[in-house]
This record gives sequence, structure tokens and C-alpha cells, in this order.
Amino acid sequence: MANPSNKKFLVIGRVGDKSLHKHWLEPASTERNWDLVLNSYGKDQTRVQDGDLPTVFDPGTKWDSIVRQFKAHPELLEQYTHVMLPDDDLLMTAGDINRMFEVVVENGLTMAQPSLTYESYISWPILLHVPGFKLRYCNFLESMACVIDVRYLKSLLPMFEKHYTGWGTDMIWTMLMRDPPFRAAIIDEVQMTHTRPLYSGPIYNTFVDMHVDPRDEVRKLTESFANYPNSIVTYGGVLANGRTVGGRRTMLANVSYLVRNAHRSRLWSSCLVTASELLARSITMNNYRPEQLKPVAGSAFDRLGITAADLQFDREPRPSEISLPERLAI
Repeated sequence: MANPSNKKFLVIGRVGDKSLHKHWLEPASTERNWDLVLNSYGKDQTRVQDGDLPTVFDPGTKWDSIVRQFKAHPELLEQYTHVMLPDDDLLMTAGDINRMFEVVVENGLTMAQPSLTYESYISWPILLHVPGFKLRYCNFLESMACVIDVRYLKSLLPMFEKHYTGWGTDMIWTMLMRDPPFRAAIIDEVQMTHTRPLYSGPIYNTFVDMHVDPRDEVRKLTESFANYPNSIVTYGGVLANGRTVGGRRTMLANVSYLVRNAHRSRLWSSCLVTASELLARSITMNNYRPEQLKPVAGSAFDRLGITAADLQFDREPRPSEISLPERLAI
């Protein structure tokens, strides 16, 4: 599966018969900085022939199917520097995806996701868009549309293969890497809309058939670490004008916008709860920095056989990396 364009970025869309991926290619006049390959679980093969690379047909779950795709085509991990892994119920444009990759590279991020519009079906209000920010550093990113540096993605593939439901991996993956501060962010400069009601996709029927309880999967993974923080925190950010700000200002901006716009969300009560939690954390966790998670011996994660050494990779430091924590203490 050769790179047809010599582009650095790849989008692997896990898509079905009702996929919205055609919107990702609009407007057609956009010069994309990324290639698209579709990984399809659908039955109608005529709907999934829009990729730049040949379509992959795999009826499995998202994560084990992607692992199989990389095993069959390991050259993809060498030909591209960053991969986006979006679900098929997301509305975004070709320009949005272009900018996602650009912001990730410009800011030396290992992982990132677009912010969510207030029209979205959401699980985590902290991911909703906050105006005035380019990005917010966060210790949590959802799995629906993450952009990942391929060097880190390689180290995560064994986890995806062994923990194929994927549930709970997004609660820990920003903190499995060595030195995780300022490496994962919500990109407010780019927004996407999640269009499908929660827990309603075909994958949930698959979990029922497999007698898998996703919530139990989450609990087992998060309880696997002695230092799991149990709090989702935006601990700093970069404003639209390029200025860096610290955890307190970032969290208070989050609080303000959630309170003033909760009525626009489908989960308005959750928005208010999240706002109250962030208000408290702006005091108690103002200086918080994520640290690499430490597995407990015999835990669910430990039994996957993945070590801290497996999750390390060489990366180039950003020019501002040494001074960044001090600059963020504003």
C-alpha cells in the first residue's frame, strides 16, 4: 500500500454504510496535506471507494482492525509522520483536517484532537470548544478523532491489539508516554461535530454479542495504575494570539464558557457539573502536570505485557520546551 502522494499525514477512517467521510473531502478544491484510506466495517462497498489508497474491508472492532491493517501494511508507519483515526459520524472539512495536522506539528504535540461543537453528542464537556484558544493541554483525549505521532502510535499498537474493545485506552494514553506534560492537547482552532447519539453505533451491538461491558473495561484499565489522577484537567494552553497561559487561566476560561453556553449543549447538566469541578481544580490543581502512569503488578494493564520501555520513543524537543513550564505559570 504505497504512499501515492509523498504527503506526510494519513487519515484512516473507520467507516460503515452511513459514514460521513465524504464531508472530510469537501470542498473538493481544497489542497489536502493528507491522504485518506478507508477501513470499512460496512456492507455496501460502493460507498467506501473515496480513499487515496485501496479500501480495507474488516468486520472487526475499530482498534483490532486498525492493528491488522498496520500489520498487513507496516510501510504506512514509515511513509507517514502522523495519523488521524476518525470515527465515521464526525462532521469536519478537508481544511479542518489540514489545520489539525499543521497545529500538531507547529506545537510539537504527540497527540491531539479537535474540539467539539456545542451541537455535538458528547460524553466529556471539557472537550467542547473554548473561543480565544488555539489549544488546551489536557491529560485526556477521546478516541473518536485523535491525531497521533506515528512513533508513539507504533508503541500503542500492542495495547490496541490486546485490549481490542478500546474502552478505557483514551483515559490513559496521554499519560503512558515518557514525560507527558505539554504533549497532548485539545485543538480549539479546529472544531468537529459528533452527530451520532451516544452508545448507539453498531460497535455497541458487537460488544453485547461478545458479552463485554465497556464500563467494566474502563474501570479495569484505570485501576491498573498506582498514580492514575482520577481527574481530567486542562493544565495550560495557547491563546489564539500565540500567548501561552497556565492552568488556572485555562480552567477558568473553560468554566466561564461552559456556564454561559450550557444551554446550547445536549448535556447541559453535565456541562455545569464539569464547570464546577474545573472551578475547584483551578485552585487545587493549578500547578498540575501529568506524569507517566505506573502499572500495578498483576493489574489488567500489567497483564497486557506492555512495559514503560515499550512506550518510549525518540522525539525532537521543541525550541520552547525548556522554558515552557515557566511561561505557563502565568
